[in-house]
Amino acid sequence: MTTTLCFVGARRGNAFMNELLAAVAHEVEATGMRTELAFDALPEDDSRVYALIPHEYYACVRKEFHPTRAQLGRTIAFCTEQPGTQWFDLTRTHAASAGAVVDIYPEAVRELSRRGVSAEHFRLGYSSFWDRWERSERGERPVDVLHLGTVNERRLRALAGYAGTLWPHRTRLLVPPEKPKTRQRADFLLGDAKWGCLRSAKILLNVHRQDSAYFEWVRALESITNGCVLVSEHSPDCAPLVPGEHFISGTLENLALLADHLLRDEERLGALRLAAYDHVRSELPMRPAAERLTAIAEGLARSPRKRRAKRGQIARTPRPAPRHRLRSYLRSGPDPRLDGLYDRQWSLGEWSKRSDAVLKRLVIGQIELNRRLAAHEVALQGEDPAEVRVVARTTAYGRSEPRVSVLIPLYNHADDVQSALESVAASEFANLEVVVLDDASTDRSQVAVLDFFAEHAHLPGMLLRHIVNRGLGRTRNDLVAAARGKLVFMLDADNTLYPSALSRLVEALDDDSGAFFAYPMLEEHVDGEPDTLRSFRPWEPGQLAEANYIDAMALLRRQELDELGGYTEDLRLHGWEDYDLWCRAADRGLRGVLVPEILARYRRAAHSMLYSITNVNTAEAKSLLRARYPVIARAATDELEAGAQL
Repeated sequence: MTTTLCFVGARRGNAFMNELLAAVAHEVEATGMRTELAFDALPEDDSRVYALIPHEYYACVRKEFHPTRAQLGRTIAFCTEQPGTQWFDLTRTHAASAGAVVDIYPEAVRELSRRGVSAEHFRLGYSSFWDRWERSERGERPVDVLHLGTVNERRLRALAGYAGTLWPHRTRLLVPPEKPKTRQRADFLLGDAKWGCLRSAKILLNVHRQDSAYFEWVRALESITNGCVLVSEHSPDCAPLVPGEHFISGTLENLALLADHLLRDEERLGALRLAAYDHVRSELPMRPAAERLTAIAEGLARSPRKRRAKRGQIARTPRPAPRHRLRSYLRSGPDPRLDGLYDRQWSLGEWSKRSDAVLKRLVIGQIELNRRLAAHEVALQGEDPAEVRVVARTTAYGRSEPRVSVLIPLYNHADDVQSALESVAASEFANLEVVVLDDASTDRSQVAVLDFFAEHAHLPGMLLRHIVNRGLGRTRNDLVAAARGKLVFMLDADNTLYPSALSRLVEALDDDSGAFFAYPMLEEHVDGEPDTLRSFRPWEPGQLAEANYIDAMALLRRQELDELGGYTEDLRLHGWEDYDLWCRAADRGLRGVLVPEILARYRRAAHSMLYSITNVNTAEAKSLLRARYPVIARAATDELEAGAQL
């Protein structure tokens, strides 16, 4: 009877893992063993031996499809998780009952042994399944630096810290969510799209998922076999690869500097590319591991067995409460001493939500009252409180015909606005103007802008002023009305651009004529220290129902913005003006496009009253937007239903 090794994936699991199983199956089949791929249910046949990834399979597949006792005796647990995670713990739990266990990490093999589970090391290596390069130097590599790791706080902070080094280079930073990704997305590539992406990149920047320095073998091999040079954090288990000969290794803080240095040395970059590929192909083939897996499968086919952990290694789970006690309690009825207790707890929760809403309305109401009183005083003096006054224009303003208008709403940012203006003046994109609208600041903001314009007369610029404070929504709309460019970029007065920002965003809209706006990733900093990334998720209308993941810093087509009616001035959405615009755009069938490069800096004040006001009772604002733009809620529902059908 011919043995078939059936690799079983989870249909609702991470497609990355299913792709790994396909690569291993490719190598096993080359040994002469018959293979097949299945999802969820294990095809029943005594000639079949099964291989599955425990932490993916058991977390994502319904229990009714799990292997029977007989099937477990013919199942190989193919383990891929690093010790120290909840997924490794899940792996250990289920691997203990499998017929055989292999793991791609030597340290994980040792840790499983310490926990009473015997496992063999499956050494990943070269596979033609991954190789779409075949050592050919035909074709350009337009991407300088590529990142493919899933999102977590450690990676976001590291990438934010790299922004100042990477902005001159062409980057493609993909940071998909950690949740299982069942299909390809803009930030999660599979198959030919991934191989093509690796073939188009010079360097893959690899940041470890956690502080423990496990070598990400799958990502490294996929990169090397497609001629993309690996720059990775230090790892002790990278042999037989040699740092400095086959890839570049460094500390977390220095990875971007190492990549930058390597990009300036094309000769060494090319030498590393070829040396790594040749070494992996000749010294690190996956075939021996595939042959050993074939032997294990044949052994289980002849003699299925159930593996057990050593006595005392499995932690006992708490015993559930006896059912007779639960039934007795339910028959006894509610305890009168608890009467109304839960109602009071819910009331406290409701009061908390209501008090948040009341607080926001009071603060915003006070702001609006002050605006009305100021407008009334101005009107009594015979002036128009809605007037937008021109304070100053630079010499170059009248001679320019800008394509891009950088618009800066300004209110009490005298200490920050010159940095914002300096960043615009340093832009690589020259065909622009900058328009600043001072929303009746009470500090020296206006003087700061005038001083800057006096020193930068060559920069097309104009300073406007509201007689009375009108709020962010109205200020932005008045700025758009004053803009001359067909493309407008919103830049808050305490944020800054990297020099390549506008040119990359303009290029994105030129390449995608159907996009309404383009937005970059942002380096969020506190007191100048990089803290995390913002605006790193691609356009997904369904996700707008949950949160605003796109900052106001975006390059928009002026015509479409006018047709949408500009920014909302609804006080109930104070601080959410850009969120409302993205939802309205999605509701009208428009879309944005993410430029996966860190092109601007977003300042998060350590203590900001406006930030606090904006984020009070966010649930109310989200409910209002869902009701106003039902397409957002429908898109979220469609995504959930699509996932449920997998």
